[in-house]
Amino acid sequence: MSLEVAKSNEAKILSWKFGDRLATISGTDIKIKLRFGTDKTNLSATATISPKATIDSKPASIKDYTNAVDFTIKAEDGTTKKYKVTVTISKNEKDKI
Repeated sequence: MSLEVAKSNEAKILSWKFGDRLATISGTDIKIKLRFGTDKTNLSATATISPKATIDSKPASIKDYTNAVDFTIKAEDGTTKKYKVTVTISKNEKDKI
């Protein structure tokens, strides 16, 4: 007799960072405001995802965030969830972030 363990259906991004800046995650929308002068065309991120899940594109790879970027998380059981990462830049050095 063998016991089969159910595969995880968790397909979540738990945290998302650019450098020391932590993004806000609301549902499947990830938003972050970065310092004035940051180049949105040349960013890499750090992400924490659900255990046993995979992500379709490595956040640490340099990407252009001029427009929102989609990432898909795939759970161990094949369940998928698409997240949208939107980056805005402060308008000036005095703008609060």
